[in-house]
Amino acid sequence: MMMKSIPVILCIAASMTIASAQSVFLYYPEQPEPTPQPVGPCFLLMNAAGQLPYHATGSVPLDCSFHLDTKCRDGKNRRPLPIGSEPMDISSLPESSSLSFQCKLSSD
Repeated sequence: MMMKSIPVILCIAASMTIASAQSVFLYYPEQPEPTPQPVGPCFLLMNAAGQLPYHATGSVPLDCSFHLDTKCRDGKNRRPLPIGSEPMDISSLPESSSLSFQCKLSSD
């Protein structure tokens, strides 16, 4: 019984590692390490302390967009922000508790 569970655990660990390889890293004030977020899903930008990030980087080239609602459905056509390995200043984004962010792999 124990032998069958080992490959399943290894498979889950491998898929988690692959998924985390494509991330956007958000840099918040007073946090020594960036906060990783997966590429694809919509997420809120404000952290638990009520702060917005000031920089973002990507593990791979990304096209990211911000939205003024919590579900990334505000319908605004905004030019995507290209985010790569160099820090991108995002401190000028509007301050809002419902500001959300979504990234996808860059088409370049």
